[in-house]
Amino acid sequence: MKTPLRYLLLLFVILVSLSFQKALAQCSVSNILIQNIVPVGSQTSGSCTAKFDLSFAMETNNGNKFIFLHGWAQSAYPDFFNCVNGLPSSHGTIQAPIHTDLAAAFLNIGIDNSEAAPFLLTTYPPDASVTFNSADSVSVSILPDGTSFFIIHGVMATFPADCGQPFLMALDFWSSQAAQAQNAQCVSCNRLYAINFLAAGSGALANCVTLTFSATLTNQSTETLNGYYLVYADVNGDAHLAVGTDSLIIDTVQFSIAAGGSLVVTGNIPALNINQDLILVTTITGGVANGGMVVIVIPSTQCSPLPVTFKSFNAYRINRTNVGLKWETATETNSSGFAVQRNMGAGVWEVVAFIPSQATDGNSSLPLTYTFTDIANSSKGISQYRIKQVDIDNRARFSEIRAVRGFQQAGKIIVYPNPSTNGRVNVMFDDVEGTRDVMLMDMGGRLVKQWKGVTGNLLQIDNLTQGMYSLKVMNRDTGVQSIEKIVVNNR
Repeated sequence: MKTPLRYLLLLFVILVSLSFQKALAQCSVSNILIQNIVPVGSQTSGSCTAKFDLSFAMETNNGNKFIFLHGWAQSAYPDFFNCVNGLPSSHGTIQAPIHTDLAAAFLNIGIDNSEAAPFLLTTYPPDASVTFNSADSVSVSILPDGTSFFIIHGVMATFPADCGQPFLMALDFWSSQAAQAQNAQCVSCNRLYAINFLAAGSGALANCVTLTFSATLTNQSTETLNGYYLVYADVNGDAHLAVGTDSLIIDTVQFSIAAGGSLVVTGNIPALNINQDLILVTTITGGVANGGMVVIVIPSTQCSPLPVTFKSFNAYRINRTNVGLKWETATETNSSGFAVQRNMGAGVWEVVAFIPSQATDGNSSLPLTYTFTDIANSSKGISQYRIKQVDIDNRARFSEIRAVRGFQQAGKIIVYPNPSTNGRVNVMFDDVEGTRDVMLMDMGGRLVKQWKGVTGNLLQIDNLTQGMYSLKVMNRDTGVQSIEKIVVNNR
């Protein structure tokens, strides 16, 4: 009987160990951003007292009754959790850090997350001698992927460097479900954050008239900084990045800025995001500031609303000769109607019909639905459609482009032209409906470009250099993954 009992005890120990590892692996903190840093009061050499906002996303789980974060200069980081790749090396019960462990920390914040709305703690439950930094408020929202997005507004702290001086910050996040938070159930540790390596130049602006934007990044360090940036439209208007809520309008553009140099970032703004501020998020890759981020809010000028806001647009083949189109407008102002345009593959857009506006006198604040059947499309290849909306003053704007397969063309992802001779390809997905995440990698497995939350059935990829690429498409709705090869010849 002793031998079976020994095996049972061993199995129990293994299961407990695995459960601890699983719990720790589920603790994930992402999109840590410090922004709106404003120096406050008189300053002392070697330090900078400032007020700022701090935001982060944390995976939602039952261990987040209390949430704590601590910050140090990287050189003073005590590694209390014996951190390995962002997680503690211990898989058992972890005692909460106390005053002696946090003596060098310049940032200590606690959140009570047990109620419907979180609130800031004024006393550190594991050790009342630890002093919290002051902050104005904390808010939380649930993102579409289920994670909790926290914003701590108006944090006061004294950074261990002169204002504007680059330095590296190390952060520990941990949470507890214990009554006095005496144990850490979930830990994300030694998260490095680069402060002031990249700074925003003056004059950042999103122009609602030209639907373009411009901003400047300045390298304040003594070495070349390489990295990439993304640009989001601040859909919810809170001046903070909420991935999954704010719209990604420019994805993964690489940059290199010499020490002391600057880079002007420009781009186009989708008409759907007119009058919305933009959020430029840069990430440094490599060097001492690897993983460092800077966030720039690009304010938008304000214009009158566009004549029409498209809510949706789909195109689909009905039979050998007929293609159906359906679009919906959310609002219409001074709208005359819609020109249906078709491209049969020669690069020439032709008008196949004009559909008058259903809105009374061209104005409507309610959704309106339009349908049209193109009865003269017997193409065996890919056809493209778009809607040109024209207002009473002859101003116009275009919808997104939708692609339609030829009759009996196989229902799978189609990449065309492939091979490409100009570095541009179109990706037609296998279904009009659905939301997809798309990754483009080179043959070495390195990520070249990435798109998240792609809707519609057509994606255009530009500026590819000569070589072979692998395109990975994952449908969020079905979980189905597809991989396509892309070839780019001499441009």
